[in-house]
Amino acid sequence: MDPVTRALEQLDTAAMERFLQQLVRTPSVFLPDTPGANEAAVADLVDARLRAWGWTPRREEVAPGRPNLVADLRGALGSPGDPPGPLLLLEGHTDVVTPGDPAAWSDDPFSGRIEGRRLYGRGACDMKGGLAAMLFAARALQLAGAPFRGTLRLLIPVDEEGMMLGIKAMVARGEADGAAGCIVCEPEGGELCLVQKGSLRLRLISHGRIAHGAMPRQGINALTGMVRWLQRVLDLEEALNREHPPHPLLGPNYISPTVIRAPHPGDASQINCLPGRCDAFLDIRTIPGVEHAALITRITALGEAVRAEWPAHHFAVEVIDDRPAVEIDPEHPLARAVATAHTRVYGAPPPLGGVPGSTDGTILARDRGIPVVVYGPGDKWLPHQPDEYVDLDEVARAAQVYIIAALEFFASRADAAANERPTPPDGEV
Repeated sequence: MDPVTRALEQLDTAAMERFLQQLVRTPSVFLPDTPGANEAAVADLVDARLRAWGWTPRREEVAPGRPNLVADLRGALGSPGDPPGPLLLLEGHTDVVTPGDPAAWSDDPFSGRIEGRRLYGRGACDMKGGLAAMLFAARALQLAGAPFRGTLRLLIPVDEEGMMLGIKAMVARGEADGAAGCIVCEPEGGELCLVQKGSLRLRLISHGRIAHGAMPRQGINALTGMVRWLQRVLDLEEALNREHPPHPLLGPNYISPTVIRAPHPGDASQINCLPGRCDAFLDIRTIPGVEHAALITRITALGEAVRAEWPAHHFAVEVIDDRPAVEIDPEHPLARAVATAHTRVYGAPPPLGGVPGSTDGTILARDRGIPVVVYGPGDKWLPHQPDEYVDLDEVARAAQVYIIAALEFFASRADAAANERPTPPDGEV
């Protein structure tokens, strides 16, 4: 029996569905001011399951109650003295966003209810379905005897929905060093996503001087300055999209003000007072080719242009987070391996897509230059909505794709290494 067939036969879909239901029924929303509202309980479930399988996961708390998990499956092929083989990463985070108003849901947001072949609950799609699929795919490879040369590493971080503290800590600890590729198991609805938008988050600060609303000329209205600045920033989006037309897989660039706050905490908050400070937050999503540093410079310059007309205004820009757009060539061995696996499972090549946001893979690509594809079960447009669900058959097919893709990727790297060896002279072996 060939290794792929042997591994696929080891995939326990019934156990995977039960475990996924456990994951969804275990809330892992991070709320900084609520004791116990973190990823610890879900990490405990994953940790216990890996240890029951004979794995030895590495556990690191990046903040209280927020543990990362890393676990390795070493391939059984190769001879003593051979090079160690490539490192392939499978990645899936444990945190989920808040369910919001429970009344907007048809059931308890953490019910894990199964109706037909849909499993409902916050995080079912984003991304506990993908997490369960990658875990049980790795287990199937283990039970099949790990028939590859190299190492399959599972990265299971916290805080993907926040500032990505989990994956950043993993990178800092060297857990991704030397990786030949990473499959991020986020929900993409059967698309093989080769490109992810950049994410730039900025705080714009407008400084003024508090005064009585009846005597505005005795102060400097920080909110007025911010409004003038933001209008120019909104116009910048149109200019940016003229310079960088929409990407075929990602669409246009977006510059979105998401929060505006005045007065600043600590200032008076009465209607008859001019605010002395105003903060506005921008969520900027960019396509490849847009340089974030240059964009920050342009936004800063727009504030200076406002100040040139109204010298009393003073502005500043603070970078909260900066994640560039990343992409991979569709002919890269990792992309080809996932495409081959999808074709075998579905009977047709996968549609190519792009991630409208960013994933933990952005950090791996940015900080370590690791090739990344994003592929996982679940509707890519469903995350963070009420009545979130994942199709259980799609979870099973994703696990099959991960099994085949891993074996294809390791085999392709072994073939490439063999082709690179020098041919021995005649008469030698």
